[in-house]
Amino acid sequence: MRKLFAAIMLILLFSTACVGTAVDDNSSATDAEKTAGGREGIAGKIETSVDSYEGISGVYAGYALVPIGDEILRYRKISSDLSGVNLSFATDELIFEWGEGGIGHSWRFYEMEEYPEHDKILGLGPEGGIFEVAPFHAVDKSEIEAVAMSDAVLLVNGSVESGQELWNAFYSMVDNHMPTSIIIGYCYTQSKNLSYDLAVATDGDYPSLYLNKITYDGCQFVIEPVHRVDGEYVVQEIEGYDSPTEYFKYLRHFEGEARFPFMTYSYYDIYILTDNDTATLEEMEDSRIVNYDEAIWYREVYGEYTWKDNAPFLPLQ
Repeated sequence: MRKLFAAIMLILLFSTACVGTAVDDNSSATDAEKTAGGREGIAGKIETSVDSYEGISGVYAGYALVPIGDEILRYRKISSDLSGVNLSFATDELIFEWGEGGIGHSWRFYEMEEYPEHDKILGLGPEGGIFEVAPFHAVDKSEIEAVAMSDAVLLVNGSVESGQELWNAFYSMVDNHMPTSIIIGYCYTQSKNLSYDLAVATDGDYPSLYLNKITYDGCQFVIEPVHRVDGEYVVQEIEGYDSPTEYFKYLRHFEGEARFPFMTYSYYDIYILTDNDTATLEEMEDSRIVNYDEAIWYREVYGEYTWKDNAPFLPLQ
């Protein structure tokens, strides 16, 4: 369990004409532990350009990778209730068979009459049930390169890759309480520390790319998911996402050395959005462990990490 202890910080707050909004620029939290990658800063995901991939078929880590025509689609089980399913199958209804054979060691996947497009299929095996398509999240590397070449900041696994001057200009505007906005792309590669099964099941999810627009109006910060449309960044709601737009009062800056020697980075320099202008970084992080429902909420939006040789990220390919 993580040790809870107070960090020593120097906090300089700049007051504004709009009550409750401030920039905390010189905060430090020596030895504060960070969650590498800053995934809490994600507000939305761009539409994937990969619906299938040329990988391994079979059942791995709870996912079924099933060949459909010339593609491999990923499915996940959504129900174990087969009471209303017709289990009298014709031979041509079998889509895919996988495993070593024998009870408890093999899988068979069948087409369901009401889903001729294979949005859902029936899986019979050790933990059979109804399976639904679970699209892959990977994007083409060209899309990531396009973001890097545009007027946007690009972070790879939480650390700035390009556009640092854009962030500096944005931060300067905020520091002077002037309305401004910025586009940030968050790219992630697969971890090399995954089990074999999980690596196979999620191989089609990487590299992934998320895009946010952060707007500051002089009083508050707004985070919105965006998409690239004909080279332009357009704010769009993400279907099925509960809260695509978020609001915060403060932009705070933290930097320091890794809290523990086993961390995969030696130094971090990050910026977060939050409604709390007094808590240390450790206090905010630890609040999620003590009581997540009453935690001090924040979003990591920009960062730079000094990675150690044991950093788990695979290179962007």
